[in-house]
Amino acid sequence: MFEGIYFQFPKLAFILFFFLACASLCPLRSNPIYFPNLPFFNRDETKPSLWMWVAKWLMISMLIVALMSPVREIPQEGRGYDILITLDPRSITPQNIEQVRTFIQQRPEDRIALYVPYESPLMIPLSRDHDRITSMVEQLESSEVSGKITREIERFFATSEKGMGWVLIVSENPKEWVRSLPIGIDITTIDPESDWADETDRDHLPFMVMNSRKYFEYFYIYPLFIGFLAMLAYLFGRNQKGLL
Repeated sequence: MFEGIYFQFPKLAFILFFFLACASLCPLRSNPIYFPNLPFFNRDETKPSLWMWVAKWLMISMLIVALMSPVREIPQEGRGYDILITLDPRSITPQNIEQVRTFIQQRPEDRIALYVPYESPLMIPLSRDHDRITSMVEQLESSEVSGKITREIERFFATSEKGMGWVLIVSENPKEWVRSLPIGIDITTIDPESDWADETDRDHLPFMVMNSRKYFEYFYIYPLFIGFLAMLAYLFGRNQKGLL
């Protein structure tokens, strides 16, 4: 329940020592009251109760804990592009497969999908499991039987944010291979014989984890609420004893 919770301002705990010092060195002073019935002051009604003492210090402690701001950091999934790599079966060579592997390794924060339109198309949806995609790429073989690229590849980006989709078309003859393309998604055509992995990275720079923002879940409301209840209990006790 309390796993991962820490204080943003732990040094504020020193405020408690001011209250402790004040309680011992600065006793409450009030004007003397002359009352003829002195035995009244020996009754339990005038003696401080243990529960009131607990309520007072619980109130002070919880308010200080709230000031220290207990938080828990919320892990955020890395933000990146959603990249669909489409490979022309006729352009699959060992060199091209190595380029795909290099490209995937350079995009740790991106979701990668793979589409190879064989006679029975190979389709791997967007995923950050890059090892699985790389192992599939290593098993690809060249084929003269090839389908066409159409706007149906839009379904790969059903869960993508606007402006984060990117299609890489790896083919020697993209004009013959591509029939239609989706709208609103970046398209890059690649010559499989070139060293395209590094060049393509410069067009869409990878997202880095170190630049991502941190998000926190705040818990100060809970000690603040407990401190408020303790304060009500303490004031109620003083009121019952006629000290207010």
